[in-house]
Amino acid sequence: MRVEPRFRDQIKCLVLKDRRAKALDEALSPVDRVAFNDFLVSVVAVLLAPRLGDRCDVDDLAAFSDEVAAGHRSERRPVNEFVVEEVLRHVYGVPRLFRTIPVPPTAVSGAGAAIVRHLNTTDAGVAAGIDRVLDAAVDLHRRRTRQ
Repeated sequence: MRVEPRFRDQIKCLVLKDRRAKALDEALSPVDRVAFNDFLVSVVAVLLAPRLGDRCDVDDLAAFSDEVAAGHRSERRPVNEFVVEEVLRHVYGVPRLFRTIPVPPTAVSGAGAAIVRHLNTTDAGVAAGIDRVLDAAVDLHRRRTRQ
C-alpha cells in the first residue's frame, strides 16, 4: 500500500510539535484514517526497535504501555493504556487484547500518536532523525503490505 505524503507530513508535524498536526489529523476521512493508522504502526515499529528490540514478550509490552500512559497523564493528555498496548501488540505480532470489539480508528490514532510523542520526549534523536525514521517506516510499510 502506498503511503500518502500527507501521512508522512502529519507524523513529522507531530514529532516537530508543529500545530498543523492536529489539523491534519482532523482532516482524515474514515477511510484515510484506517490507511494512516496502518502507516502509523510502521512508524511505531521503526521507533521502537532501538528501545524494545525486534522481539518482546507481553509483559514488556504492558510495562511500556503503562509507561506511555503514565507520561501522558502527567502531561494532562490521558491515553488509554490498553489501546496503547493493542498498537504495540500489533507491531510485535502478539495476539490482540480486543478480540470481540474492534478499537475505534480514532483511538488507534491517538494511541499511536501517544507512543510517538513519548518516544520523541524520551529520545532527542527522534526529532533530529525524523526524515530517516519516516523513510525507514515507508520501506517497512511497503514490505508489510507487499507493495
